[in-house]
Order: sequence, then structure tokens, then C-alpha cells
Amino acid sequence: MTLLPEHLPGPYHPGMLVRFLQRVCCIAVFALPLSGLSPASANEVGESPSRALPVDKIALELQNPVTGLRSIAWDMKYKTFQGDLPEADDQSMYSSVFTPSWPIKLGNGKHLLLRAKITINGDTPGWKPDFWIDYPQWLVRQVPDLDETAGAFGSGHGHMDNLGFDIGYGGVDEDGVISMIGVANVAPTSDDQSAMRKQWLIGPEFAIGKLTDWGLYGVRAKHLTAIWSGDSEQNIEYDTNETTLKLFFAYSLGNGWQIEANPTILYDWEAVSGNEWTVPVGAGVSKTFMLGSIPLQLGLEAQKHVVSPHRFGPDWLVNLNVTPVLSTRLLQ
Repeated sequence: MTLLPEHLPGPYHPGMLVRFLQRVCCIAVFALPLSGLSPASANEVGESPSRALPVDKIALELQNPVTGLRSIAWDMKYKTFQGDLPEADDQSMYSSVFTPSWPIKLGNGKHLLLRAKITINGDTPGWKPDFWIDYPQWLVRQVPDLDETAGAFGSGHGHMDNLGFDIGYGGVDEDGVISMIGVANVAPTSDDQSAMRKQWLIGPEFAIGKLTDWGLYGVRAKHLTAIWSGDSEQNIEYDTNETTLKLFFAYSLGNGWQIEANPTILYDWEAVSGNEWTVPVGAGVSKTFMLGSIPLQLGLEAQKHVVSPHRFGPDWLVNLNVTPVLSTRLLQ
């Protein structure tokens, strides 16, 4: 990492265009799924009982990364932290994550998978080595000469995170094998660049798994790297090379109930030694039921991070999930 000259804002820079385009994408992401709440789409979900999908099938499909269900998942996350930095164990944060999913059925039985990730963070802790600089969690992992005895955590502040969006292609074959390939993106749309990466990230992703009589299991992997970087407010040149493995598991108990686990393992290739891995373990339970003509899933999951960056990283995570299904038509 090297120091950059102080950034002098001009009347225009490429980030202005990027931010404008991503706000347009953000509006489109919300508008497309919400259009499924029209009366015509409501009939697709709550059609006659003879055509309605079993609630257990809907419950399982909501855990399937290549599902034909159109939905908007709302995750409310509360996270605590740990680490060697002073008062790291006293830090916590909450966030709301909205994930609209809009699959399009193709002629070969596969799906074109469109998925966005819109995150609103509240009270995000940041390490302040001095009064003017605020290091977010990912930057704490990377700075090679960080003085862990000097500095303090600043007061939390809320912000909208960068916009994530994935495009994939996949489905489930006749043997129940789940497969998907695609491209993952993260666009620098956040206004709070003191806490977020000012980079456009892109990389490959894939999923492989198995759908069985009792449930499903598998892994979804992706690797993100930067293809465009703006000037960081910390005046530090940084890189992004991160690999994530999201494991998915669901066991059906019947009547819409299921046991599930969705840990996300992270490896940061740019982090200093001892700060590369983030590994959680945990499990949860969910219930899927009909709210009028709309299938709705409620879930609760807790995870403990058994491996976390030694400087500053997550400890406990509790996630409450609410997912309304907008359309089941592609599965009927």
C-alpha cells in the first residue's frame, strides 16, 4: 500500500457517472420486482388450490440458488465483533439487506438469474488511527503497518452500502443436481466512501449442489476483484481480491418448517497475516406459510465466527429473514 497525493475534486470525475448509473439501476431493481405485486401477478401465486404449489416445495425453493421463484428477501442482521484492537469486543452493528430475485425461464428449462443486493447499514464501527482517518473493517485487515496500540473506534454512523448485483445461468437437472455459473458485481454507489470501497468489483461465481427428497445442500462461490478504483478518503491505495464460499443447507420438517444453515466463508487475499480468514458456523429454523394468496417465509439463524481476523472481525451474527414470494408461475 502506498500513500496517494491529496485528492482535489474537480467539476467532473468518472465516479460521478458511475454513481448516477447505479442509482438508476437501484431504482430499476426495486421497480421490477414490485411490478409483480399487480393483480395479475397476485393471481399467479394464489391460483386455484389444484394448481398451487405445496408449501414445503416453496420453502425448499427459497433456499435454492437457482430457484424459479420471484421474491424479495429482507434480512435484518445484528453483528458483534472481536479482535486485538482496543475495545474491539465492545463493537456491534445492525443492517438491513434487501435481495430481489427475478429469474427468467429459458427454453431449455434453465433460468437466467437476476439478483441484486441492497444494504443499509446502521452504526458501522470504524477504527480511527487519528482524528481525520476512519478505517472500515476490510481496510483494518489490509494496512500492513497498523499500530494496534494507538487509536480508537469512532462513533458509529449509518449509510447505504454499495450495490451488488449478479447475473447467472443455471437450473436443476433430472437427477436433482443444482448448477449455476455467472458474474458477480459490486458497484460503488455508497455516499459514505469513508466506510466503503470506492471500487467497481467484478468476478466469476458458480454454484453446485443437490436437491433431495429431504432437502438440499451445496455451495455457492465467487471471487471479486477491482476493475475501477476511485480516490479513497483515507488517501491509501488498496486492492480487492476476495473469495467467498456460501454454504447452503436445508432439511424439511414438513408443514413449511425446515432447519437451515447458510454460513459465508471469506478469504481476503490482500489481508496481512492472521487476518485473511472469516469462518462462521451456525444454524437456524424457518417457517413458510400462506399469507392470503402470498407465500411468506420467516427465518431466524445464529452464527458464531470460529475464525476471525485477529485485529478486528465479526464474532456473533443473528439474522432475521422475511421473504415474500411474488410469483411461483415459473415452477408450475
